Amino acid sequence: MNINKTKQAFVAREAYEALLELKMLVDEAAEATHTAELELFHLAVSHGQNAEVRRTLQNVVVRLTSPNFDAVLLEVRDKLETAASF
Repeated sequence: MNINKTKQAFVAREAYEALLELKMLVDEAAEATHTAELELFHLAVSHGQNAEVRRTLQNVVVRLTSPNFDAVLLEVRDKLETAASF
């Protein structure tokens, strides 16, 4: 058994898991943004105003600029670079 290949496989698995976490964060942000988009179109047609949509979009920005998002993204990069370096 090749120890380096085994280590590389484990690091690649960790990178995959980190990517799944990143994907979940991005999917949640995309879903919230899409919901806000649909609500904004409805408000445009009905000439209404809703502060809730603005809050939803602001929450998406907060999530995507949070230290947690940055940490997950950095972890993905590090794991992929480590896996590729073997």
